[in-house]
Amino acid sequence: MNRNIIISAAISGSGPTENKTPHLPITPKQLADEAIAAAKAGAAIAHIHVRDPKTGAPSRDIHLYKEVVDRIRQESTDVIINLRTGMGGDLLLGPDSNPTELG
Repeated sequence: MNRNIIISAAISGSGPTENKTPHLPITPKQLADEAIAAAKAGAAIAHIHVRDPKTGAPSRDIHLYKEVVDRIRQESTDVIINLRTGMGGDLLLGPDSNPTELG
C-alpha cells in the first residue's frame, strides 16, 4: 500500500469570500507569498484563484495570473501551481432573433 501523501494548499477560496476574513490573500504578491510559504511547509500543490486587488472579488485577469506565477517561480519554489478561475464559464447567447449565434 502506498502511504505517500500529497498536500494541496488552497491559497484563496473561490467565490465571494473576501468579506469573510481579513486574512484572505488578495494581491498577486500576497497570493504568491502564501503559495511559497505553503510549499516550504510541505505542500506539493498550490491551488490558486486570483482576485481583483482593488475589490478582492474573484477575477479572470490573465495579467494577475502571470504575476502570481512569475513571483512563485522567481523563488525557485518546488511546488505545482494549480491555477483556477472557480467562477465557471460564461455563455453569451446571440440576440433574441437568433440565440444560437453565440456572442
